[in-house]
Amino acid sequence: MDRILTGVDGLDDKMEGGFFPGSSNLLVGKTGTGKTIFASSFIYKGALSGEPGVYVTTEQREVDVKNDIEAMFGWNLEAIEAKKLLKFVSIKPELPTKGIAAEDMARLVKSYIYNITDTISSAVNEINAKRIVIDSISFIEMFIKDEYMARAALMQLVETLKEANITTVFTGMVPEESSGLSGGGIIEYIVDTVIKMEFVPVAEEFKRTLTIRKMRRTNHSTLIHPIDITKDGLKVIEIK
Repeated sequence: MDRILTGVDGLDDKMEGGFFPGSSNLLVGKTGTGKTIFASSFIYKGALSGEPGVYVTTEQREVDVKNDIEAMFGWNLEAIEAKKLLKFVSIKPELPTKGIAAEDMARLVKSYIYNITDTISSAVNEINAKRIVIDSISFIEMFIKDEYMARAALMQLVETLKEANITTVFTGMVPEESSGLSGGGIIEYIVDTVIKMEFVPVAEEFKRTLTIRKMRRTNHSTLIHPIDITKDGLKVIEIK
């Protein structure tokens, strides 16, 4: 099976060459563990290799995400956008300013999910995208309070992307006090891959690590791999 390169130096050979095409892949971790850097590398390096990508942000403004990436790595995102190889999209829910009836909230949630699916589909069709990042899925989980509705909405989103054969990377936030895999505890059961990113104290310092917790159709590493942030993105550090 042909594989989709992750964009993380040294990771692909830990998972039989990368993500499989059309798969849904979740990056989970607490604040500052490198999820957005991983997701940015996946989209940027895919674009450089001729695979157009859409970067969806559910929490930040498009301009803030781009400025953060450019400041950290110096990547010329505008040049890639001009070639229709990259597109940024911001999708934020409009939260009610006061109390709202349950039936009205249900309609609001359905409208938001429809808007997400429709907006993503339009962006994908505009540049014929092969990759997509949704950063983060946790905000969507928190917005949809009802667990059944949240699961149905997330399954619909994942299936829509799979049917279009788009390889997707979701990021998910783990609360500081939590030992779980994601904030909502739903998305990790739906996706094909779960990669956990952590801070680990080493000699009074914190080092980032990455572990492939699950990956369907793949004989993957189960080790804890140290990672580093370089000028080219994330890199897996080989232990000798």
